[in-house]
Amino acid sequence: MNAPLNGKIALITGGSTGIGLAAAQELAAQGARVFITGRRQAELDAAVASIGGTATAIRADVSVLSDLDTVYAQIAKT
Repeated sequence: MNAPLNGKIALITGGSTGIGLAAAQELAAQGARVFITGRRQAELDAAVASIGGTATAIRADVSVLSDLDTVYAQIAKT
């Protein structure tokens, strides 16, 4: 399997539905470690299940600065 993004990290805001979800699925298929953010936990959980692999959901509102701090802190742990 050719995985050109193996070892890379991708952050997709609004990754639980629509274009964000499609982008996350493609990046994961290319080998990236994908983090998605969104405001609704149930949609995030469903998205992670559909993405598979090493996808991680982070409940966050990107318009809230403290949420962004949380997102980056969680990604930095990896």
